[in-house]
Amino acid sequence: MRIYSIICVAVILAHISTIANAQNKSMGNVPQAKMAKKIKASHMRARIGIDVPAPHIRLRENYVRMSANHTPSGFQVPRYVSLKYGASNGRTGPSRAHPVAWRYKRRGLPMIVVAETELWRKVRDVNGDESWMNRRLLSGKSMVLARSEIILRAKPKSDSRSRAIAAKGALLELHDCDQKNWCLVTSGDGHISGYAIRSLLWGAETL
Repeated sequence: MRIYSIICVAVILAHISTIANAQNKSMGNVPQAKMAKKIKASHMRARIGIDVPAPHIRLRENYVRMSANHTPSGFQVPRYVSLKYGASNGRTGPSRAHPVAWRYKRRGLPMIVVAETELWRKVRDVNGDESWMNRRLLSGKSMVLARSEIILRAKPKSDSRSRAIAAKGALLELHDCDQKNWCLVTSGDGHISGYAIRSLLWGAETL
């Protein structure tokens, strides 16, 4: 009787082990499925946090320069523009049939137009990556990014009093730059304005 009981227990344990292994194998497929979806979704890269180049890093050239009377838009290339909306897709080519290469999620982000067609603009972002955007996504409003923590001064002088401090990556509206390379900028909400050196502002340098 004892031997029969031991055999029964062994059979039951083996059956339980088989069921557990089957469940583990079935559940093991779930993370793989999620990972596959994640990889597929990550094919479209998102520009949410952008690493702004330091002041000593110059803009890359490699521009094909065109005067205003030789472009479809009537504006020179290269030139600065900014994003009109809080979500904008940059594609691999100048049509909706081309896949999305980058998704930008910051309204007002400055870009450089490096080429264009009648409806599309090839733009270069602050990190040097290029993509094509429909012209309706872009604005001629002049915007800049602080390339480091900068002091906004009351007057275009280094010894002028401080009005505010803009953090690295802060988005500011650009109004004008003088011959001494001092630029008047305004905060996004328009409540604070001040002067900063041109080289500290990505989007203010002469192209």
